[in-house]
Amino acid sequence: MAEVKKIGDMLIEAGLIDDFQLQSALSHQRNWGGKLGSVLIEMEFVREEDLARVIAEKLKTPYVNLFEPEIAPEVVKLIKPEVAKKYLVMPAKKEKGSLTLAMTDPLDIEAIDAIRFATGLNIKPSLALVSEIKDAIRKYYDNEEVVRKQPQTPLYQRASSGGKMEILRGSDLMMAKDLASDESSPILSKDDSTQQVMTDNKMRLDALITLLIEKGLISREELVSMVYQKKMGL
Repeated sequence: MAEVKKIGDMLIEAGLIDDFQLQSALSHQRNWGGKLGSVLIEMEFVREEDLARVIAEKLKTPYVNLFEPEIAPEVVKLIKPEVAKKYLVMPAKKEKGSLTLAMTDPLDIEAIDAIRFATGLNIKPSLALVSEIKDAIRKYYDNEEVVRKQPQTPLYQRASSGGKMEILRGSDLMMAKDLASDESSPILSKDDSTQQVMTDNKMRLDALITLLIEKGLISREELVSMVYQKKMGL
């Protein structure tokens, strides 16, 4: 039986990320934890819709809607809130001895086994967006009012001349860092909402630079020299 490909390999094969971005996300995951798919989304290397599309296509996993119709209360109670939050899953539907489980990563065997043990039911992995599961947890477990928002285009992507979205590679790192810190950039304005975006982007870019240094691809001295020369117009 052929080995099932990991999510990172699937995304590279689909052309949504490159190896540099995958290694950066894996480094972040090792340091801070979290699921790889969520990390890639948080670092804005991939849109959650594209991540879900690739998983659905490669694994032939059905999509489940967690809001229309609403999940029955007896189904919600099958999984404890802390378990749903730990594995980022949501019980969607119970049929006889099976439970349809909304997941961002249908290959997460640990989560599937834990839910099977806790419920005593056979688990049918289904796909949902990261934001959908988080919103569902807030709605059904935390009793919060949830308003679904339209997803935003990642800042780590740019439009090419033909209108097609292309992925920023590692070689574009310094350019992206300059854009994130340039007060006159037309991409970012100086209002309160973009200040947070700028701060978040700087943290992500700093993480990528740290990875470059860890991999020995660039030294701190070379990095300082590059930034100085760019500022001086050399």
